Amino acid sequence: MNQEKVLNLPSVLIVDDNVKNLQILGGILQEEGMIVEFALDSISALSWLEKKKFDLILLDVMMPGMDGFEVCSQIKKNPVNNEIPIIFITAKTDSESIIKGFETGAIDYIKKPFIKSELLIRVKTHIEIKKGRDEIAKYLREIEYKNKLITYSIQYAKTIQTAVLKGSQKGLIIFPKHFCLSLPKDIVSGDFYWFHRIDNKVLVGVFDCTGHGIPGAFMSILGVTLLNETVIRENIDDPHLILNRLREKIVEALGQKGIFPEVTDGMDGSIISYDLHCKKLVYSGAYNSMYLIRDNEIIEFKGDKMPLSFHPKMAGFSSHEIKTKPNDIIYLFTDGYNDQFGGQKGKKFRRSQLKEVLIRHHKKPLKVQKQLLLDGYLNWRSNEEQVDDITVVGLKLE
Repeated sequence: MNQEKVLNLPSVLIVDDNVKNLQILGGILQEEGMIVEFALDSISALSWLEKKKFDLILLDVMMPGMDGFEVCSQIKKNPVNNEIPIIFITAKTDSESIIKGFETGAIDYIKKPFIKSELLIRVKTHIEIKKGRDEIAKYLREIEYKNKLITYSIQYAKTIQTAVLKGSQKGLIIFPKHFCLSLPKDIVSGDFYWFHRIDNKVLVGVFDCTGHGIPGAFMSILGVTLLNETVIRENIDDPHLILNRLREKIVEALGQKGIFPEVTDGMDGSIISYDLHCKKLVYSGAYNSMYLIRDNEIIEFKGDKMPLSFHPKMAGFSSHEIKTKPNDIIYLFTDGYNDQFGGQKGKKFRRSQLKEVLIRHHKKPLKVQKQLLLDGYLNWRSNEEQVDDITVVGLKLE
């Protein structure tokens, strides 16, 4: 028999102070192709366990010195060996002894004199159960290791995503009163916000890519790259024209032609330009709205019902011009906050509730508003799972 087959044979330790019992039990198990080792007392048994891993232990109760119950307790206290199944095989058949055997950690109890067929069935059953547990434990360790690698990769992807997004956020210094609430569903996000300044004009965008996690993060990096190409390299700074061009680039980059099957990913989003001199704000949106709070009222500017990807309707995006006033507050957001399930009835938060929250707190400092939005979200979600990435950006105009 080659070494590999020997290593795969089940191994059993028999502990009994009666040599004849050891010979009989050992012979039966060896005939079944098992590797058997013997111990005449507790010291020998514990010594065997220090140098060899067994699939099963057959343990007598009545032995000189430390009895079988004590041996079983010692084995179960040792984390190295406590998974080895132990079967008591003994003449002590009173209920108290049987109960004590199970309490010390045994999984079965065979009475002497034993029936060979019953003994073999019990031994084989518990060895198979142990092998099954060992296989599961092995797969779990492999899964845990792979999960660690995946998590490490995602954490590194987050570092890259953060670096890419950070480069587009320098325009924030134009708005001394602002907040950016970003809550990824996973480690990385499919939402992103984007800022850029061109002379006296500041561009601000909030986008929601298809999916979340790694797929969403890839799309977000693609989105930032294409935005930078459109605005910086091609000198396009009107929001509706930016969205038109961005859609063209996304369709081209993903090879979308409206033919099944193909990649249907894309993004929704909203973008504004704000002229620091004339105080004019221009908004365009792809599904995503913009809220403006002025004089204690909230005004919603709705985006076009088209995504930034291939769509049966491919008209140009519309544009909204607003003459701003001092202390106007602008909110751009993705749909993650509104779509979160929670509350007492497990329903979506809804836009109407978000409007109420923003109106209620709009006079507070924007950093306070951010914390209140976060607290309100966590309270609403409670024990529900987060369903999507969340981004809310608030800007107060001077």
